[in-house]
Amino acid sequence: MTPPSPTPFGDDPQPAPVPPWRSEGLARLQATLVRAMLRCTTTPLGGGPVVRAVLPLPQQPDVVRVVVWDGVRLTTSQAYDVPLLDRGGHDIPAARLVAAVRHLVRHPAPERQTEADLVRDAYGIPVMPSETLREFLDAHPTALDITDSLHAAATALTAVTDTGEQDLLLLGFLLLDSSRARLYVTGNAQAAPYGIDVALRDAHGVPRAGITGLAAALPGLIAEDQLRYNPSDQTDPYCSQVFDLTHW
Repeated sequence: MTPPSPTPFGDDPQPAPVPPWRSEGLARLQATLVRAMLRCTTTPLGGGPVVRAVLPLPQQPDVVRVVVWDGVRLTTSQAYDVPLLDRGGHDIPAARLVAAVRHLVRHPAPERQTEADLVRDAYGIPVMPSETLREFLDAHPTALDITDSLHAAATALTAVTDTGEQDLLLLGFLLLDSSRARLYVTGNAQAAPYGIDVALRDAHGVPRAGITGLAAALPGLIAEDQLRYNPSDQTDPYCSQVFDLTHW
């Protein structure tokens, strides 16, 4: 598809140059968001909107454009401009941004009354301004749901096991209930997997954004046989033994 000639960024005046060190940091934030959004590009089981594109905005390096569609008709596309930084200039975790976009997709704003009210990019896709998402993030500082926590927990452990530096493999995962997941791991490719129970909510019941600390410590816990100090009375036909690490 050949894009039309107008620029997708409109005729806004050129912003002040971004320092090179900050540009690099923003690029890394965007790359993290792209990886997080990739899981949303395939049609969900049962249908529903999916991600069509994640686009850089060269004139706005602290904003990313995310386009969703119904997975069938490109004419259903809707874009959301997503800020990478909060109002104080601090990084916004990618998981929070994914959750915010998902909420706006599930609860879209009422349709504008006239075609003239719509702001569109060069491909004709209507764009929701970044201020809309900022307002949602301000009103919902913990917008994650349990599916975000499950994904973050599995991803955190996968990031450790994929380095090639540890003989640790993630062989599976199971959502146990609304606050816990079981990760199936092995410290030896030939050994039966362990079941590691992890908490998906904090002490206040808020979904967590990951288990980074546990993921980093787990190879050592397995190698040094420290898991035995965290027994569980649970049995599971999918693993040899279960350990309770929900206190981490």
